[in-house]
Amino acid sequence: MRLLIAALACALATPVLADDSTAELAAGGLQFTHAPDIRMAVEDLRISPTDVRIRYEFANDGAKDVTTIVAFPLPDIDSYEFYGSPIGMVQKDPVNFVGFKAVVDGKPVAVQVEQRAILNGRDVTAQVKAAGLPVNVILARDNNDLIAALPAAKKAALVKAGLAEMQDEDNYAARWIVRTKFYWTQTFPAGKTVVIEHSYKPVTGQALYSEYELNAKPTDDGGPKYRQDYCMDTGTMTAAARMLAARKKASPDNVLLNVTTTDFILTTANNWKGGIGKFHLTIDKQAPGNILSLCNYDDIKKTSAITFEVTRTNFAPTSDIKFMVLSMPTE
Repeated sequence: MRLLIAALACALATPVLADDSTAELAAGGLQFTHAPDIRMAVEDLRISPTDVRIRYEFANDGAKDVTTIVAFPLPDIDSYEFYGSPIGMVQKDPVNFVGFKAVVDGKPVAVQVEQRAILNGRDVTAQVKAAGLPVNVILARDNNDLIAALPAAKKAALVKAGLAEMQDEDNYAARWIVRTKFYWTQTFPAGKTVVIEHSYKPVTGQALYSEYELNAKPTDDGGPKYRQDYCMDTGTMTAAARMLAARKKASPDNVLLNVTTTDFILTTANNWKGGIGKFHLTIDKQAPGNILSLCNYDDIKKTSAITFEVTRTNFAPTSDIKFMVLSMPTE
């Protein structure tokens, strides 16, 4: 029996991460489906703004072995959004820009990669490569504008096709989204459990947080983005106000905090048989003085100076994980 399965980890306007899902390998790439015999018996997820580690136990409840393609999509990169801006905490490799590693039953896995350029829902990879460009032009450029270096005719063709936008004579912004997926072939023996582990560096959103964000009204430009998107309650707001007051006292001319935002798409776990048998989540805020704000997990408990944990059984998630961390600047 051959079934094609994929693990979704994925993309972030703030890049997001995602949970394993199922898929089939079609002509246009991996297409997500449902796995009727493979059950996610255990998921142990540990996540921080700089590191993600996941351990899964997958059980094959069917009567036959299942040989699969297991795929792990990386966070999408919006080339236009990140033109001239840092892209979270990424590695220099334009393909494996999150340092993704996979281990199955204790042994490292040699993975293949699929990287595509997507514009308005269309696959434009062939056009990008025909112009002589890498798909991940933002990370590959190494501070050089690769589009600007092209012959004039190729630059004009890219602009005409909507694939690039001229900023000035020496600078062009790509307009496509980079979509990267790692995958490998895996066998799930009948009646047995396979342990799959992933580790990588998330593409975490980074910004500055000020008194404006703390006090913003719904009608203000941008509105109370962090309060709404990351579910800041009264206690969290009070803690943020105290941190801003401390920052003002220490540096009255620079009253800004650092904020990181991370999302994890958990609902794709429902594509396996029966959801998650046992789900354990650990969120690491990285420093005792940092402030964590989290959506959808009111039952999470503080277990150390920097960690918060929750365990659920027979868990069919109906919402995703969204959290932000506020911290003092180090200078």
